[in-house]
Amino acid sequence: MLKFSFDKSRFLISPLAAALLFAAPPSYSAPSNGQAFLPLLDMTVARLHIARQVALSKWDSRKPVEDLPREAEVIKAAAEEARSLGVPPQLATHFFADQIEANKLVQYGLLAQWHRDGHAPDEKRVDLKKDIRPELDRLQQGFIKTLADTTTLRAQPDCSAQLAQATQAYVVSHALDPLYAVAMDRALARVCEQE
Repeated sequence: MLKFSFDKSRFLISPLAAALLFAAPPSYSAPSNGQAFLPLLDMTVARLHIARQVALSKWDSRKPVEDLPREAEVIKAAAEEARSLGVPPQLATHFFADQIEANKLVQYGLLAQWHRDGHAPDEKRVDLKKDIRPELDRLQQGFIKTLADTTTLRAQPDCSAQLAQATQAYVVSHALDPLYAVAMDRALARVCEQE
């Protein structure tokens, strides 16, 4: 079980938690209060929390944040998986590119803070390949299922406004750090994009 945390909130990711999160049915009965977007917001925050562990790994290894071959591999796999669930590959490509950019934004922000501080936090490290990537893969499956489940919602003319309001309410209710709030907007930038 991995525990990902940051300054103002905690989020626990485990296979069981992921399964429960992904099994939650979308709610179309109250889209105006943001409930329909809740699974998407939860998974986005979970992925952004993982960015902290990735940043710690990059700090320790002194590897760059950007890993274009790995990013291309993730996006290609997501597009292929999306096609099998009826999600347009272009949407999946854009969505996962945005999620990756948001993750990198958090990593850059954290690394810059740690450089200003002169050290990274003294926290337990997890293995990038053994621990972090499997969690990212589980989140990817959940994201694709949620994109498939929210097709009607995402096609609504006011989708962008609903998503922006739901995101803002989520940021406030979870007291998210400003870095994570900006990263959420970046991660969800093209959710409502129509082909």
